[in-house]
Amino acid sequence: MGQFFDELKRRNVVRVGLAYIVVGWLVFQVGEVLFPTFGAPEWVFKSLILLIALGLPFALLFAWAFELTPQGIKKTEEVDASESITPSTGKKLNLVTIVALVLALAYFIWDGQIRDDAVEPVTAEPAAAQPASEDSEPAGPGELTIAVLPFVNMSSDKEQEWFADGLTEEILNSLARMPELMVAARTSSFAFKGSNKDITEIASALGVAHVLEGSVRRSSDRLRVTSQLIRAKDGFHLWSETYDRDLADLIDIQENVAVAIASALEIAMDPEALASMVSSGTSSVPAFEAYLQGLAYGVSTVQTGDAYIFLNARDAYERAVELDPEFAKAHWELAKFWEIQRSTTDIIAGTTEMTREELQSHYDGAIDSAIQFEDEPAMQTFYRAHRASNQLKLRQALRLNTEYLEQRPHDQVAHDEQLSLLAMVGTDDEVIEAVRKFYDLDGHDSIVTNSSITRLVYAGDKEYLRKFTDRAVAQFPDEIFVHYQAHRGLLWAGDIDGAAQLLPFIPSSDLPESSRYMVQLRQACAENRVHDARRLYQRGMRQFAGDHSINWLSHLIMGDTQAAVKALEDLDDADDLSGLAGFLTYGTFDPRPYPNLMALMESQAIEPREPQIPPYQCRL
Repeated sequence: MGQFFDELKRRNVVRVGLAYIVVGWLVFQVGEVLFPTFGAPEWVFKSLILLIALGLPFALLFAWAFELTPQGIKKTEEVDASESITPSTGKKLNLVTIVALVLALAYFIWDGQIRDDAVEPVTAEPAAAQPASEDSEPAGPGELTIAVLPFVNMSSDKEQEWFADGLTEEILNSLARMPELMVAARTSSFAFKGSNKDITEIASALGVAHVLEGSVRRSSDRLRVTSQLIRAKDGFHLWSETYDRDLADLIDIQENVAVAIASALEIAMDPEALASMVSSGTSSVPAFEAYLQGLAYGVSTVQTGDAYIFLNARDAYERAVELDPEFAKAHWELAKFWEIQRSTTDIIAGTTEMTREELQSHYDGAIDSAIQFEDEPAMQTFYRAHRASNQLKLRQALRLNTEYLEQRPHDQVAHDEQLSLLAMVGTDDEVIEAVRKFYDLDGHDSIVTNSSITRLVYAGDKEYLRKFTDRAVAQFPDEIFVHYQAHRGLLWAGDIDGAAQLLPFIPSSDLPESSRYMVQLRQACAENRVHDARRLYQRGMRQFAGDHSINWLSHLIMGDTQAAVKALEDLDDADDLSGLAGFLTYGTFDPRPYPNLMALMESQAIEPREPQIPPYQCRL
């Protein structure tokens, strides 16, 4: 046995084995870092591991069976021991092993430093928002802030763009449900779709410390998703992964990405609660695909202002609930669609040819199903708040929505709802306080910014409104909905010239024609171009004769208060006041001429406020 070990030593079998293990380990570490960075599929890295493992016995066998001689490599049995130069190569193998060990030690030190730098101190509760002054800017990005950039469609079929957009938004939605994490809204992050800007620049514009980016390649039955979480301040990849799976694994992939991000950011959440929060809500891949398509159409609607794209979203959500009747999130998206269609004041309302009763029936079925099938208590609370608002139980809706925001402080949709409810039942001071609070939390979010301008218009602080609106236009130069509200905001603040500078962006946009008409009418009256205003007004009365909101606003802008009141009289229906109640968000609306609406307000102890006169009203 002693001779056997001596022979192992002479033939450098032990040295070869040790050198192979150390070098193989280094190759493994380098592959683990580089392969995900270059988007290599998982099977490549797994194959490398397998080759390294299988190669060891072959290396040992080669060292035993062959000898190095001056004439080259020969079989051991063909070589006299005195001819072999194998012993002299032992020193070279020792050197190789030492160098490899030094590199390994250097790697350990480097890796330890990087991991220490990557761990940021976090707390289980988000920091409380500090009151903002009128001139305050949003605070610098906290560590638990992230933007999800639109995933790049790498599929050969460019028609799969919707799939990449939908998957991006669902990952964004999953992350947004984490109360500790502030996630830039889709309207903000999707503004950088196709952008070549540096990650640091994008993160600064969105007010976030981290950015998630990735790509999607889809074939008939295969799906490859690559994603990277990047720390904006130094461009360091905190986490990256490539999922090369069957299409049937789609749901697992989006859930896994959200959980991995939470882990990388060291978000302190109970694992069960986290898993529930990021759950897609369905086990049906076809239903989930239809849902993703609906989300993508919703993104396109917001980006372009084209209300009719929203009909495609409705069709996609309806397919989703047909495939999985218990898919709560798809029911919720349908409920939002029907609520918007039934609204008399929403810009993208009225794209369906249904009666209000039919729209209400669709909404009731969708919201009830969303509440019934939703497993997460916080989301159930939010859905109930939305239903209470639809039923005009305004104070109940405000209570439930406030309760939900305590659990999900960064939900932009809930912020928007909160501002609307406060405008209907609260005071101007409460509205301004809410705007400032939300701006501190999500000042880089176009949804909050858009709804904030809408509510600040009537809050009475014109100087703050002007500064806020100027800041919004600078922050969101490509957001047409922000420009629309900013135009009105600047007119209310008395900045007629500033409003005029926005005109070139609006009439040529994809906003509904009624919205483009309103912008021109407001500007004409603000500039006292009475002749132009009358011409626009007469055209609008013919073109939008059945639109209560446009008629009321037009009469009001032209200074005909009696005609404005009369335009809404048929909405004061004791059995259906939802259309009329929507006007309570307007500070220019006077509810007192409408007895049924006043009775509803009195039953909920809501005091009517003195209506304001638009500062740009035509001086006839």
